[in-house]
Parts: sequence; structure tokens; C-alpha cells
Amino acid sequence: MTRQLLVLRHGEAENGSGIEDFDRALAIRGYAEIELIANWLLTEGYVPELIIGSSAERSAATAFHAAGIMELDETQVAVDQSLYLAPKKVILDMIATLPEEAHCAMIVGHNPGLEDFVSAVAGYDSFANAGGKMSTATVACLEFEGEWGEIMPALPTLKFMKRPLDVV
Repeated sequence: MTRQLLVLRHGEAENGSGIEDFDRALAIRGYAEIELIANWLLTEGYVPELIIGSSAERSAATAFHAAGIMELDETQVAVDQSLYLAPKKVILDMIATLPEEAHCAMIVGHNPGLEDFVSAVAGYDSFANAGGKMSTATVACLEFEGEWGEIMPALPTLKFMKRPLDVV
């Protein structure tokens, strides 16, 4: 079965002055970034069946905002504390738990973990050729054949990596 994993970095957050990093909200610009990316994904037919995001405020807001634009039900969105600033091993473990009936899923999180994950799974050269950086609201699509837990050995293809400016 062909699977697609959409990896989305949260939108731009508000300034962190006096606020715990975990509690930083999505900035107005962040909402606009996510709107651009989610609308592009919807138009291009890359709509996940489920979204799992970090439980940090800016990431959860990103996940739910994207879901609303792509017309997903709130029951198709979950947040998980383990994805907050998660390294690639934690992200891989989370992906292995995705339901096998899902063909397309989205993970919403933070750097540097997302960049490390996409680079490791897709291959550094592919990641570098696609831009080599996941700025806020950048989405990457990894496509592979097999089960979710086999994403690393399946050698997925990096179908695209898009920033909000790429889809305007």
C-alpha cells in the first residue's frame, strides 16, 4: 500500500517574552502561513485522514487550523505531549502507531526534530535539494510502500517540501 506522510512544522509563534516556550501561541502571521499551506494541500489533493500534533499551544493550533481548512472533523486530530520538541526517534515511534488503514497522515511539530527526521528518512541529499530547511509552516511529503512502522527501511521518496511562499 502506498502511504504518504505529511510533516508540517508549526506556523510562526508569538514572541516568547515572559511566556514558557510550550505556551507560546500561534501568531497572526502563523495562522496566515498555515492557511496558505493547508489550502494548497487541499487543492493538490494531499488531505490527511488524521493529524497528530505536538501538544504545545502553537503546534496544536496549527494542527486544528489546518484540519479546519482541509475540512477534517475534530475527531481526526489528536495532540500528543511526546511530540513537543521530539527527536527523530520519538517521531518514528509515533509513526509506527498510526492506524494501518490510513493512507495519508500528518505530523505537526517542531525543529530541529522535524528537519532531522525528514533528512534521515528521505536522505540528506533529497532534503538538501528540496531546500534543506523547514522554516515555519513548511510541509514535506514522504511517500513509500509498506506499513507505517517500516518507513525507514522503505526508503521513502521526498515528493515535495513547500514553504508558504512557494504556494502563493
